[in-house]
Amino acid sequence: MIKQRLPVLTIGLLITMVGLHWLVMDKTPLYFSATEIWNGETWRIISGHFMHADLQHLLWNCLGLAVLGTLLEHHSRAILLTALVAGIIFVTALLLTPFVQLDYYCGLSGVLNTLLLVALWLEWKSTRSGLIILRACGSIAKVLIEVSQGASIVTHISWPPYAWSHVAGLIGGLLVIGTLTVTKSKVA
Repeated sequence: MIKQRLPVLTIGLLITMVGLHWLVMDKTPLYFSATEIWNGETWRIISGHFMHADLQHLLWNCLGLAVLGTLLEHHSRAILLTALVAGIIFVTALLLTPFVQLDYYCGLSGVLNTLLLVALWLEWKSTRSGLIILRACGSIAKVLIEVSQGASIVTHISWPPYAWSHVAGLIGGLLVIGTLTVTKSKVA
């Protein structure tokens, strides 16, 4: 019998996101803002990813984190943490470029794309199922459609989405997969 451990990291992150949403009345100082970050408010690099525009935004991101975080955490907490950090780094790097003209950004969906790609890769490694490849292609197609249309095809939140953050998250996922592959081959 395989003993599954409780996904404490995922649960902790979910509690944090819900708590921030309900307990913080003025969310503006916690949203991601490149201008404010460059002016020294560096906490926004992290807090902006865990803040949400509205309840629907929060619920969709919590659902994604609950599923993907649990999947990754059952493989390894280190993999979940690595994917989270990589996603935050890649999405943040994009948002801090002069090409992005956003006053504020919030939400975890860009980072969730890192977790999604890593979770799909891990599932494909263990099953070699063609369905996993189809899911990955479908996920990438969804992001490409959102980038080309400038709108989300699944949700409609009170802010316009920034689909390029999803692309940055996918690139972060590729980096994590590449790192895990290289690390695994060095160990073998």
